[in-house]
Amino acid sequence: MSSEVRTYRVVTRGEFQNLTDAQREKLRAEVDQHDLLLADYTETGTLSYDAELRPFTIRCQVVQPADRPDQEAADTGALVALELLSTAGLDHHRLRTTATCLEDMKINRRHR
Repeated sequence: MSSEVRTYRVVTRGEFQNLTDAQREKLRAEVDQHDLLLADYTETGTLSYDAELRPFTIRCQVVQPADRPDQEAADTGALVALELLSTAGLDHHRLRTTATCLEDMKINRRHR
């Protein structure tokens, strides 16, 4: 039985580039709020980075009709990441995106 929609967890990774001193100061002041361990998958994307201010991760959740290709979910997630970065005025490079469909994930349960 197939579902009418499929839910994807999309991760876009990249590196900050050409940050100004003001951007660095702001990002460092907010670093605790952007810890990878606190990141959630949201429709608008969640930015995570560390004090090094080089690599970053953006996690988002994409729900799309089941008849659409997986690559479309990855493309949508990449657009969400680009919008988040653009809105924040953050220059970046080396973006790469992966998408995982939750309906395709196997759950290995412990047998007692």
